[in-house]
Parts: sequence; C-alpha cells; structure tokens
Amino acid sequence: MTTQETNVAASEAQAVETPPAPPSRPPKKKKKLNRAVKRIITVVVILAVIAAIGFSLWWFLFREKEEESEIMPATATRKTIQSTVQGSGNARAGASSAITFPADGTIREVFVNVGDQVFEGQPLYTAYSPAAEANVSAAEKAVTDQKETIATLQKELENRRKEYADMSGRASELTIRAPFDGNLRDVAEIKPGDELSAGTKLATIVNDRHLKLSLYFSYGYENDIYVGQTASVSIPQLMLTLDGEVEEIYKVKRPTVENGILFEVVIGLDNPGTLTADMEASASMVTAAGVNVFPYENGKLEYSGSEDIVATQAGKVESTSSLRDYTDVSAGQVLAVQSADTFNNELSAKSDEIKAAEQRVTDAETRLAELEEAVVKAKEGVENLDAVAPISGTITSCTVVEGSEVTGGTTIITISDTTNMTVEITVDDRNISYVKPGMEVELADWNGNYFVGVVTNIDMGYGGDMGSMGGSGMTNYPVTLSVENSSGSLLQGMWLDYSFVTSESVDCLTVPIQCVKNIVDLDGNPHTVVFLQADEKPENAIEFEMPENYYGSTPAYPSGEEGYWPVPVETGLSDRYDIEITSGLSDGDTVFSAYMMTGAWG
Repeated sequence: MTTQETNVAASEAQAVETPPAPPSRPPKKKKKLNRAVKRIITVVVILAVIAAIGFSLWWFLFREKEEESEIMPATATRKTIQSTVQGSGNARAGASSAITFPADGTIREVFVNVGDQVFEGQPLYTAYSPAAEANVSAAEKAVTDQKETIATLQKELENRRKEYADMSGRASELTIRAPFDGNLRDVAEIKPGDELSAGTKLATIVNDRHLKLSLYFSYGYENDIYVGQTASVSIPQLMLTLDGEVEEIYKVKRPTVENGILFEVVIGLDNPGTLTADMEASASMVTAAGVNVFPYENGKLEYSGSEDIVATQAGKVESTSSLRDYTDVSAGQVLAVQSADTFNNELSAKSDEIKAAEQRVTDAETRLAELEEAVVKAKEGVENLDAVAPISGTITSCTVVEGSEVTGGTTIITISDTTNMTVEITVDDRNISYVKPGMEVELADWNGNYFVGVVTNIDMGYGGDMGSMGGSGMTNYPVTLSVENSSGSLLQGMWLDYSFVTSESVDCLTVPIQCVKNIVDLDGNPHTVVFLQADEKPENAIEFEMPENYYGSTPAYPSGEEGYWPVPVETGLSDRYDIEITSGLSDGDTVFSAYMMTGAWG
C-alpha cells in the first residue's frame, strides 16, 4: 500500500470513529442583527461625509477672512530737507522779429524760404496794397487811445501819492489819547507786547461829570419853557435834588394815551460824583407866573458824552497808562503808545504801490512810443510795401508765395536770432518770493541734455495782468530765463524741465509724511499729531473719538492699548517722503507709520 493510500485509509477510519458534533443555534437571528448594524453604520458614515463636505464649503467659500494688523513703526531722525520747485517751460528765440503785412494786399515776389539765413537789410519780398492808407489811420487812433490810457494811469499815480501823504500824517495816531475829560469804562485787557490791529477797541470814555435828562412836557407849556431856564432835578433813588438847566428843546410831537401831544426838553446838570447813567430822574421848572411845570413821566439820566477809544493803526503796544475801569482821565492824556514798526511797513507797502503805479505809467509811455513808431512804419509802408530783414537771423516761418492775397495785420515772415534763447516758466505764489533776478535755474530736455537758465524778468502783474489762476486756485507768475545757445542745440519750441531749491532745513528732526495725522479733539478743535509710542499716556496726548473699525477693514489709527498716543506737533518743510517736525518730538522717538495687514484662511 502506498503512502497516499495509507493516509486515505487513516482519514476514513478517523471519520468513522469521531462522533457527530451537536447541532448549532439557528444562524437566522444573528444574520438579521448584523444587517441592521451595517445599515446604521452606513447612515452615520454618509452623514459624517455630508457634514465634512458642508463644513469645508463654508470654511473655504463663505467664512469671512480673518485679518490681523501689524503696526509699522517709524523713528524720528535728523536729516536735511530741501523744498524744490519743478516744472517745464517752452524755449523760444531770445530775439525775434515778425514781418506783419500792413494792409490788405498782394505779394509780387518772395526771395526767402524757411531755414534761410538772412542779414539785416536783406530784401524779403515785394508787394502792393491799395488799403495801406487805412492802416495809417488805425495806427494814429491807437496812439490817441494810448494817450488817454496814460492820463488815467497818471491820475491813479496821483491818488497813490495822496494816500501816502495822508498815511504819513497819521503817524501821531500811534499815540492813543483821551478825546475829552471823562471816565473810562469797558477797558480791554491790553498790555505791552500785545499786537493791535486797526479798529481794536481799548475802552469807552464817558463824560460822567455832566449828565443829561430827556423829559417830555405838554404843549400847553410850550411858551413857558425856554433854553437856559433853571430846573430842579430830583433823583428818587438817592432822594436827592440838584439844580439843572434847560439845554435843548425839540418840538417833536409825541402822542399820549390821553390824546395829549408832548415835546422834548433836554436838561443838563453837573454830577456831584454819585450819579450814573440810567438812574431814574425827573425835573420841574417854575413859569414866569410862578407855576411849577412837571413832565409827563420820569426819564433816565444819560452821560453828556460817550465815545469808544480805538486804535486807528495796527502795531505792537509799547506802553500803557491809566487803562483801568472807572479811571478819570483828562482830554489829551496818553493812554497807550504803539510801536511804529507795523505802521512803517504799511507805509513802505504804500510806497511800493507808488513805485508800481510809476512803472505802469512808464510802461504805458513806452507803449505809446511803440505805437508812434508803428504810425511811422505804417506811413513808410504806404510809401514802400517791399520788406527787408530788420535783424540778422534764421527764417523760421514764411506763409506766402508769389501771388498770395494777404489780409492786413497778418504775420507772414518771422526771423529769429537763436544764439541766445529764452525760456518762459511759471512759478506759483507760494514760491515766487524765492525767485530773484540773476538766479541760475537748471534746465533739461527730454533727451537728458542740460542747460543753465538765468532769471532776467519776473512779471509780478504790474500792468493790469495779475498773473494767471491755476486749477488749484493759486496765482502763477511768468518768469523769463535767458539761455546761451551758441551751439544751436536748443531748438525753437523745445520743452524743457526746470528745478530749483526754494528753501532748506539742515539737520532737522523728521518723520515720514504718512506719520503726521490730522484729528479733531472731543471739543471739535483740529490738531496736527503723530502717534507716539510710550509705555504710559503722555500728559499732552489729545483726547479724540476713535473711528469705528469694521470687521475686515484696516484700522485708521493705533490705540493706547497698542502703546501709541496722539501728541500734538508743529511741522515745517517737507519733501516727497519726509516732513520736518519743529516741535513735539525728540530724536529717536518711535511713532506710528501705518498698518501692515496680514490675512489667512485658517
């Protein structure tokens, strides 16, 4: 028997000998329980997946981004700041002559073209004009009109000189005196060193030494009361009776509720020293027949004179005297003395106005000479319409050819001397004071070529044109620069950039411009501040309402909780990046510059 057969036999024998296993529990109930559990687990898993997906969608799509802000500090440091003026201007020939056709006419021949070099006296063209005579008449009328203009300007000059003379005569008004005997009231608090402007009230002076009482009497006593008549004045408040005198009578017609008509009587009396204005008083007179005449009603005492004492000139107070309420002063008594500095400055300004008016007259007379020369030229034009070059230079424009019909007054040929160019620039009223004749200004063209311009003229508006108003509301003044151009590299019409330094602050304390903020305190007062980093709130920190910061937005200002406090500062010069701090900070102070925002999605 083989080994395989032996193993099979053994297996069969074992199978016969082994008793059968007891029957197991029916598996039906167990299979049912497992299926329910699986269903529950499946539902839980599905719900968990749905929740995870929903949370992910909310997290990445709908959750607002959390932002965190980090303060970017800056340090107050010392450096040099320059204030510069920059702009551009147009180059043109320093000397230019335009050939203007004097009247309607026709060109016969033209001898030049654009770009030709010509010399003074060289023929340019020939022409004829039947209307040249009319041009002479127009030139002569222009001369007449200009003479009328000069007469007007001369009258203006006379007025300026008269104003100067009148102002000079008011120098004595710098000493302020009492206009009459009286008592000072409502005295202002003025002390030496105070700056007074014209019209500032120092006090009110009243003549309390003599009082007036206005009463109304029946017209029945019209012939019984007369000026100079003695009156008995009674003051009920003091139970006092004083002598008075009728000073004025006014035949007004004041009606009464009893259908009576009254006239006014003004009674004067001396003040024994105890009476004041607005005290109730009455008075009676005795007629020639011995009858006492009484007024319709009581009146009130008035000062016989009252006047405000004011400074008629501007100036600093040098000294004061007797400027106290209820002080008796006499006529001509010195109350205050003002410095003559401001007055002299105004007088100097008035002198400058005279010089300006004189310049206008001079300019007008110069213009008259030009117009008279135009008349001469117009007459010459009648005699000979053929033109020659008035200067040596280059023909920069020529608008006619043989046979051209030309309208009178048309410029047909321009000759320019480009060896010395001029550049017109404009400087606004903030910086015009820094521009002086002879000052050098750096110029550059678009290709980086540099030139040097020299200021030759500053037009401050004398002559009627007070400068042009820019879009910013500032006045721009024309400034003329002269540029040497012997090389010919600077061309007619070329635009040039210019710059020059107007002011400089050396070794000054600065911070970046964005560090300086403008806020309003709790009382509504504006302040220029920086937010200074400090462990404790500085004594001079400004109290203000912090703007509300919405979720996700950048804060406007740092808070005290972050260690930054708004302190007032004074500023000076600034450039594109930094600003000078003249007071309020120290070298090395740390201040708030801006917030750096960082964001995350979780």
